Amino acid sequence: MARLMRYALTLVWLALSMLADAGTERWVEVDTAARTLTVYEGSRPLQRFDNISVGRGGVAPLHYHGDGSTPLGSFHIMRIRSPHVFGSFYQLDYPRPEHAEQAFHDGRIDAGTRDDILLAARAGRLPPQYTALGGAIGIHGVGRGSYRIHRDFNWTNGCVALSNAQLHQFARWAKIGMRVVIR
Repeated sequence: MARLMRYALTLVWLALSMLADAGTERWVEVDTAARTLTVYEGSRPLQRFDNISVGRGGVAPLHYHGDGSTPLGSFHIMRIRSPHVFGSFYQLDYPRPEHAEQAFHDGRIDAGTRDDILLAARAGRLPPQYTALGGAIGIHGVGRGSYRIHRDFNWTNGCVALSNAQLHQFARWAKIGMRVVIR
């Protein structure tokens, strides 16, 4: 019952975070159910990308190292790496403080790990990437992978994947600090 309540609260938090900052901020919404990624300016859609892929483990409130899930939440682009094996890589600030608090509460990380993640967030740095919560979550292309697999399956280790052509178009919008809401 407590787990169901936490999940419901996470969904409410996600909905509220999407309503926040609805001014002229450019931001990204990843709709995992519809398999779309949409770039917005405030509430106005600028460009939508269909047939995206997410983690082979589906989506979850928390991503753990090796589980293949895509974490839900509100993130920011912290780093852009190009070239990358999958084209460019737009790394997100996962895990966020709320993920660390939940994992600590569930006994999956210790207080020191939680505190390191909280400190990184307060300092505006990329959080530790080698904890039980995993890391290297971001947006990337297919690279030299199979477009057929991309079209038909969720195949990543937890990231959001676009086709290479879509990634090239996404690059014109993406900036360091841009908010990315995954729901």
